[in-house]
Amino acid sequence: MLAPRLKKFRWMMIISPVTTILSLILLLWTYTYGPDWIFPSLNPVPLPEPLHRGPGQPAPPGHQVSLVAGKGMKTILVSAYQEHRRGKREVRVIAVALRSETVEYHCVFSCEGQLRKSEGSRYVHSDHFDFAYGTADIMCPIPSDCESPSHITVTSKADPEEKPEVDLEVKNKKPENDSFHYNFTVCFSTMYEYKNVLQLVQNLETLQLLGVNRVVIYKTSSSPETQRILDYYTRKGLVEVIPWTLSKFLKVSRSWRPERSPGDTHYFGQIPALHDCLYRYMYQSRYVALHDNDELILPQKVFSWSELFPLLEKKYGPKQCFMFENNVFENDKFNKKVSDWQNVPGVDILTRLYHEPVHSGYGNFKIVVNPRVVFTLTVHGLLDPGISEACSFVDRNIARMYHTRLPKQPGVTRDKLTYDDRLLSYGARFTPTVTTVLRECGLLQKDRTPTTLTRPTGSDRVQAEKIRK
Repeated sequence: MLAPRLKKFRWMMIISPVTTILSLILLLWTYTYGPDWIFPSLNPVPLPEPLHRGPGQPAPPGHQVSLVAGKGMKTILVSAYQEHRRGKREVRVIAVALRSETVEYHCVFSCEGQLRKSEGSRYVHSDHFDFAYGTADIMCPIPSDCESPSHITVTSKADPEEKPEVDLEVKNKKPENDSFHYNFTVCFSTMYEYKNVLQLVQNLETLQLLGVNRVVIYKTSSSPETQRILDYYTRKGLVEVIPWTLSKFLKVSRSWRPERSPGDTHYFGQIPALHDCLYRYMYQSRYVALHDNDELILPQKVFSWSELFPLLEKKYGPKQCFMFENNVFENDKFNKKVSDWQNVPGVDILTRLYHEPVHSGYGNFKIVVNPRVVFTLTVHGLLDPGISEACSFVDRNIARMYHTRLPKQPGVTRDKLTYDDRLLSYGARFTPTVTTVLRECGLLQKDRTPTTLTRPTGSDRVQAEKIRK
């Protein structure tokens, strides 16, 4: 009788340490990545897989937006897209137009090698912020004897040409509403004199963790270091860089109001760039996010957008535009970088863990939208359809926007700031990858061991508060 008991005891002695080790591994993993990976608070139905995941294949070269100065009129033509949603055959030409100019438009189509004409009508967007030029749509009916227009241009009816150059390719010829190349596309507009390298890499890596398949960047100018990063992610298949040359045609303002920065048009031509991105990916992407390269929309109860958006669709019903509250995380001199990245230009978002007070309402919110329900947009929201008709404000406890920038409320004292370390859940995963990207781009030495990021403990938070003091 004694022998079987001894055998049982020996087995218990073997199993017990193994169980302990496995338990420790489970605890460490949960500590690093959060509990949602094993006990999700909600169980969303995942979005369908995109036809093309993005990373893994080189992105196509940035198709330069062939900006064209219209002859005989003060209108710059940006791009052209066939419109399928208004019950008639027409092409939408996105433009930047002098608002005070009265002009009649001729639309000239290239159709199977022949030129065909129609009369166009102009709509100038209401959000022009009192600049002389505003974003405009020129609607061009497709002539009945033009089966499939390949290119288009717009001229002044008062100054017609016999054979004008037909410059703009007509895109979106076939609508697609069921299968998409991408689930999520993010549009970054008007990258101008950009040199914030570290934050750009961190944000691009975070977006991939969120499930973003494509990031579109409208670029005017950047530092050489930034260009290396853009080239890296273009080769990887994540980024499409579109050269944005509006400053060759107009004096672009550096602000949102002419009294803050004089110019012909609002903030480097931000709105026509966003408008183009919306239409460019209208039938390629299930959702399009319109926010800046210093902003991230982070779920609070799940980890990725692939998990988040089915929840939003279920909670908010048929509306297909979601607005996310803006939280400003101060980018100031009291915050210090991870040691590996000390000499890399730019901001380390993992050290920006305090946000300013959020006032009532959703000022400066940004949106993620089903592009096929949108006709015109603005920086913060939609114009047609209107926000109240198409959009829902997302509860900040479900998801909110993390905006790492210079303080918007510089007079706020330290005790009024709120600690929020949600970014660290993503940083724990992207830190080694960021270091690898920086090394491969020649911005870090290749013989250093990457720093491992850990979630702050109570003592770390006390130290962080001392730094801020």
